[in-house]
Order: sequence, then C-alpha cells, then structure tokens
Amino acid sequence: MNESIYEKNLKKIQQKFESWADFINKGMCKKSPHIRVETDVALDGSRILRVSNEGRVLYLNGKYNPSHAAKDWLELTGKIEDFATVIIVGIHDGVHIRNILEKVEPNTNILIYEPSVEVFLKALEEVDLTFLFEDRIPVGIVVDGINEKELEIYLNTMVTYDSMTKLKVYISGNYDKLFAEKVSGFVDDLKKRVLEIEKSWNTIVRYTSVNANNVFHNCKYIYDGYSIESLVGLLPSDVPTIIVSAGPSLNKNIEDLRLAQGKANIIATDTAMKPLLNAGIIPNLFVVVDGLKPGDLFRHKDISKVPMVTMTAISVEPMELHKGKKFFYQSDSMIETEIMTRIAKKDSNAIEIPILPSGGSVATSAYTLGIGMGSHTIILVGQDLAMTGNKTHADGTFKTKMDEIDVNSGEYFEIEAIDGGKVLTRMDFKLYLDWFEEQIRRQTEIRVIDATEGGAKIHGAEIMTLKEAIEKNCKKDFNVRYKISRLPKLMGEKGREEFLKVFEEIPERLIAVRKKANAGIRQYEKLEKLSKNKNYRADELQKLLKQIGKTNHFMETDYMACVVNDSLKGIEYSLRTSIYDKCEETADEMYDIAQQGKLMLQAEKYAVDELLNLAEDTTSAFAKKQREKNAGKKAGTKNGK
Repeated sequence: MNESIYEKNLKKIQQKFESWADFINKGMCKKSPHIRVETDVALDGSRILRVSNEGRVLYLNGKYNPSHAAKDWLELTGKIEDFATVIIVGIHDGVHIRNILEKVEPNTNILIYEPSVEVFLKALEEVDLTFLFEDRIPVGIVVDGINEKELEIYLNTMVTYDSMTKLKVYISGNYDKLFAEKVSGFVDDLKKRVLEIEKSWNTIVRYTSVNANNVFHNCKYIYDGYSIESLVGLLPSDVPTIIVSAGPSLNKNIEDLRLAQGKANIIATDTAMKPLLNAGIIPNLFVVVDGLKPGDLFRHKDISKVPMVTMTAISVEPMELHKGKKFFYQSDSMIETEIMTRIAKKDSNAIEIPILPSGGSVATSAYTLGIGMGSHTIILVGQDLAMTGNKTHADGTFKTKMDEIDVNSGEYFEIEAIDGGKVLTRMDFKLYLDWFEEQIRRQTEIRVIDATEGGAKIHGAEIMTLKEAIEKNCKKDFNVRYKISRLPKLMGEKGREEFLKVFEEIPERLIAVRKKANAGIRQYEKLEKLSKNKNYRADELQKLLKQIGKTNHFMETDYMACVVNDSLKGIEYSLRTSIYDKCEETADEMYDIAQQGKLMLQAEKYAVDELLNLAEDTTSAFAKKQREKNAGKKAGTKNGK
C-alpha cells in the first residue's frame, strides 16, 4: 500500500464525504471473501489492478495499454452534447474517467457506479483519485457497500427527460464478467428509470389535450365539495381497510365482501364499482384517478350512494354522472391552486386539498388513502397485476363478459404467481407490483394481506383467502359510512364568495396572457432580424433579451399563463430535446431561439382562444348560475322573514 496516496485520497474524501471517511476508517465496509484485488504492472509500465472472483482472474482496463481506456469508446460515441449525462461503471485506476472528463463540457453530469467495494478500497491505496472529489467537478459517486442507497437519488436527479436522449453509458473493462450480477442489476435500475421517465412524459402528453377541458368542467364541484384531509385519521388502527380492485380474480370472491360490511373500511377502485354494486355491495368510498376514464363504468343507479375520491383533472362524464359527495385530492392544476390559495386567505375554516401519494394507479392511490385514514391492516382484493385467465379485468367492468386477450403479442412476460407457479403480466402491472412491494418493505408497521386468490405474487404480503382474512381481522363493528356523513365541507360562505370571484376573473386573466404572448412574438421577431444582421449593437441585443426575459418570467409565474402552458405539453414535448442544443454560431443560436420562442407563443395564443370559449361554457356559466341561485336564496330568506 502506498501510504501517501491513501492519505491524500482519504483526506479529500473526508472533505467531501465525511461519513465515507468514517465508514472506511472504522473498517465497516463488508468485503466478499471470494474477491481478491492485487496490483500488477501493464506492458506499458503503468500500474494496473488484477481481480480474482470465484476462480476467474481478469485485469481491469486490460493488461496491454490501459492508458487508452475509454478512448475507443469516446471515438465511437462521438461528441458528448451539452447538459448530457455520462454514466461510468467502474472506478479502479481512474484512467478511463480522466480520459472521459477531458472530452466533456463542464455542464455534463457524471455518475460513477463502482460495484465492488474491494476494488474501490484497493484503488484508494494505490491510485491518486483525489480528482474525483474536487467540488468543481459535477460527479456523483456510488460505491456498493458504502452508499448504494443513494443510487436511486442520483438516477432520479441525473437521468431526466432533458438528458435522457443524450445519455451515454461506459462499462469499464471486464466489469461485466467479474461483477455480472451487480452490473446487470445496475443496468436494470437504469432501464427502470428510463421507463419511468417515458411513462411519465407519455402520460403528460396523453392527458394534456384533455386536461384543461377536465379541469375547467370539474373545478365547479369544489364549491360544494369535501377534502380528503377530513378523512385523515378517521379510522381506529384496528379497523382494516379492504382495497377492492378489478382484476380478473375479483369474480371468484366478490360475494365474500358482504361479510366485511360494517366491520371494515371498503375502498373500491373506479373499475370495480359496477361489479360491486351489481352484487349489492356498497363500498364506503371509491377512488378515481384517470383523466380518460370512460363514463360507462359509472352508469349505475347506485353510483351516487358511494362518496367519490377524486380530483378536478379526471374525466368529465364520471363527475357529471356521480351526484353524491366528492372528496378532492390535489390535481396539480394551477386554477385549483389559485382557488384554494385565495380561499385560505378569506376563509380561516377552509380545509386544504392535499396530495394523495400514489404509485401511478388507482389501486395504489386507494392503498395510500386507506393508510392515511388510519388502518394498520390493508387487505387487497382483485389486485391480480397479471393476466389471470388471459383477461385484464373482472367480468362486469368494461363488459359483462370480458374478452380473452392475445398473450402472444410480445407485450407479456412471466412472473411468479400467488400460487407459486407462473403468470403472465405486462410492464405497467409490473411497475405497480414493484411499488406495492417497496411500500411493504418500507412501511413495516403496516400489515398487508393479499386476498386476491389469483394473479401475481406480491412479495412481503401475507397470503390468505378473502373469507379467512375477514374472519381473522374484521371483528370490530364500526360504521364508516356514518363517520363520513358527519364530515364538514371544505369551505364556508366566505370561501364560496372568493371561489366565484376567481371563476369570474378567468376570461380577463386569459386575455392578459394573450397580450403578453403577442408582445413576446414581436420580441422574438426582432431577435430573428438581429440574427440576420451581423452588425447589430450589443446594447440593442441586451435590451431585447431583457424584454424577452420579462415575458418568459410572466409566462412561467402567472397562474393563468401556467394553465395555458399546461395545455401545450405536447408541443413542449417535441421541443424539449433540442432546447439545450448548442449551435456552432451565435447567429444560428439566436435564430433557433427566436423560431422556438415564436412557435411556443403562437401556440399559447391559440390555446388562450380555446380556453376562452371553454371558460364561457364552464367556469363563467357556473359563476353566473350560482350568483343567481344565491340571490334567490337571499330573496327567499327576506320574504320568509
């Protein structure tokens, strides 16, 4: 061991990662007895690391010319773009990392993953790695055995939609052979992150064409609505919550749910409502999360008997068909945020609308709701997360008899079944399965029982039949329906007055956004002209850029401008991947910025016109009708006196 190198490395680590240094000094790193790391000399005279693992002996970065590590990769990769993310698997002698850092821009994000703590500790003894721990370099480092729990944080921070299309991955020499399982696991984590981003963006793009329409139609229900905040802590901890989902297995045990009525909190997913109501089972609540959910799922004579847990961004038709109590959770709508912010200032008794934490599905939302209401035992029913019987949903949901699907399309793959065999699933179901398993691992105080009787196995959950789960856990009489019926509405008279004012001001606020968009278009047109004139004055450009900055600030901060922008995610989606591209010439860059700026603002103008028409039929019409109704009540009260 070279003590001077080791001391230098440890001193740098101490400055940047104090906990690492303590961890290393105290010898707390768990080493594998199968891995042995030694130093050797390459044919070019440089010091290299040799690793033996389970009888396999290999050199990291090769034995012949390690100084060229990553250079061939850089040539094949080509130019690494601005704001890209480069992921490097393996630290060892650091030569490849130095070679990569020499070729990237200062704004490049670097994430280094070292799967072997043994290699890392040996490298600290033999190689000067102090350059990795300089504050000026944007490098994230994860070493398995020291800070592997931070990997998810780094991936979420460094792998975003903006950087995803510019992502580069370098796997150091022989790491895939020596540490195959860990490298494969890391690659799987990276793929999962990319899939999450794609899913998130595809969801945004899918919903934005209808999101504004939904919010403008549905915001009116807040006026006489309730908040899920009122449901928090409503239940004693020993009253279980049964989450009823609409997996194919629901048809097996739906009748057993009668045994739980009055002894458990039954929360249904939206798709499970018709089968439940047809069976004469009235849940305590049902949850809706989908902005495109079809109205047919809610066409039932008893649908309004069950309070709906909802948000303003869900489909319009379900909200219209349901005439009962509506408990709201936050929808991330700027109109809703403006309403609630202003109501809070006027009505001290108003109840906030909180976020309902979710794993992306209606069932995961119902799960977090049940825990939030106070249950320490959650019983899952109909949570197949798989193609049980080659069906996606229970009979009686979308159709009286659901069709069997073609499972040979390539979309489906096998996972462990609840009965120990295999069952087919698809990627979205697998993501929800992973979410449930992660919650079970984290929330050790919550007991989860899987009473689905079919589908995928949820690791960590107790497996029982529904009848057995009810007999063992639903022993206490508790009238959830009565408790819910006594909850207050989310705002009083002062709040309702402010609510109507917000609705009445919407057309005026939209017109202000259109004026700003017109001004911004003129500014970008001037920038376009300047880009063609090589003799423009610097002060002229600075003045114009300042004006553009003010316009952009308005568009990013004004609540109604944000509403308009939210309706244009599809256009933004197509522009985002090029927004950071660097032009070779300043003039070209100015021209591209002007073109993109004009395109966005012209789209915003179009969106304003659409939203003005929408507001006339929805928010403005509701405010007018409600004013007339309130005036009639006041007149009736006076006449009564």
